[in-house]
Amino acid sequence: MHFSRFMELALYDQLDGYYASNRASVGKEGDFFTSVSVGPVFGAVLASQFLEMWDRLGQPPDFQLIEQGGNDGRLACDILNALADTPLACARLTLIEPLAHLREKQSATLSDHDVRWIEGPEKLEGFQGIHFSNELFDALPFDILEARSGLWHELLVHADDEGFHFNRSCQTLADVPLPPRPDGFQVEIRRHQRELLQAVSNRLQRGFLLAIDYGMTHAELLAPHRSGGTLACYARHQRDAAPLENPGEKDITAHVDFTALARDATACGLHLEGYTDQHHFLVGASTPLLKSLEALPLTRSTLKILRSLRTLLHPETMGTQFKSILFSKNAALAKPLSGFQHAKNSDYLLDQRHAPISA
Repeated sequence: MHFSRFMELALYDQLDGYYASNRASVGKEGDFFTSVSVGPVFGAVLASQFLEMWDRLGQPPDFQLIEQGGNDGRLACDILNALADTPLACARLTLIEPLAHLREKQSATLSDHDVRWIEGPEKLEGFQGIHFSNELFDALPFDILEARSGLWHELLVHADDEGFHFNRSCQTLADVPLPPRPDGFQVEIRRHQRELLQAVSNRLQRGFLLAIDYGMTHAELLAPHRSGGTLACYARHQRDAAPLENPGEKDITAHVDFTALARDATACGLHLEGYTDQHHFLVGASTPLLKSLEALPLTRSTLKILRSLRTLLHPETMGTQFKSILFSKNAALAKPLSGFQHAKNSDYLLDQRHAPISA
């Protein structure tokens, strides 16, 4: 079978999947960290960005917040708490979540807020506002390609009495626009990414799509020192590169190709507004938060906020590994949002002289 199908079963099978069976755990006692694990600062900064988006749209009264891939609901709760005393205090929040046990966790976390749930983006009604996600696209199933004799072959998953193993397909993938690489060079491709983006774009009447994830550009993924690809598995903060071992017991992921993401999104009718690393995004977007702290005494609480922000900004932790990418629809910006004011021009992501990793 395609590795993407194996990954889908290993992560999302209702009985034995890592996510669907409630084995996944985030935080110090779990399998991996996210920006939300650091504390409520990340949500507070995003809340500030959403207020800016709402203002840029002309302060519409029906501005909606749509989160997909919200895990236990902690990020949504942090955002809503930060919006409590703002004009968006009553903004409608919808969580896109197909897994029942995660909806239960989200309901408990967000018990003080008015929230509704749907199972997939195709269930959305037409809306104006923001669709946002944190580490959603890296969790989408992907396939693995390997270079051989100047051509690309897919690695397929086979099973025998000894377990699961990879076999290289005899057929070459002539339709994959990838340059030649040395024998054994591997890359990951996400074939169904565009379907998600199209579903959201079809229902976004006016507003934005913000995706925060770890990854890099197409050119960076094809650099010589990444000949082994970026696939990684995580369990109890231990990393390995053996996705076929103990399926359902660990997370399986790979870096997001932001070049492919940008081109898929624009093909779905979205406009690329900006792309930058988390450090530069947070430096710009956290300005209102930092100004509010200036008037406060230096207490344990304010020091905790500053430490959390430092962790999110630091290049050796999350500052450069994570990226933020913003798209708009019927809402082109005359000037960048504060989170992208320090970003370089992102048009190079759409340069057709360099093909993305997609199929």
